[in-house]
Amino acid sequence: MTASNIKQQIVEYLEALPSEEVKIILLKWLTGSDGDLEDFERLLTNQSIQEIEKSFEYGDIDAESNFQPLTETQMIQQSKSVLETYQCKGSGVAHNRVREWADSLGTDEELPCPK
Repeated sequence: MTASNIKQQIVEYLEALPSEEVKIILLKWLTGSDGDLEDFERLLTNQSIQEIEKSFEYGDIDAESNFQPLTETQMIQQSKSVLETYQCKGSGVAHNRVREWADSLGTDEELPCPK
């Protein structure tokens, strides 16, 4: 395989990954190899296999619903923001409403997310 073909495959892999995963793979490649493009391609291929396995473990996300995955930092910040709002207002969604909604997911009669 030519370097040009490898570069094109790498670009296609990278475009599909969240930025945090690209950073992790790039750091693994820079610190754990001699910088060969084939090594980088192998890292990407292994990452793709891990992601496929993870999607089977947790279920696929419907890509048509414009789901935007969050980095760990973004998730923490979002959780802190929600907690601060709860602490200031003292209101939230009742557990039974959340449970009913969660139980309805994947059924023919999904409920809207409680707010």
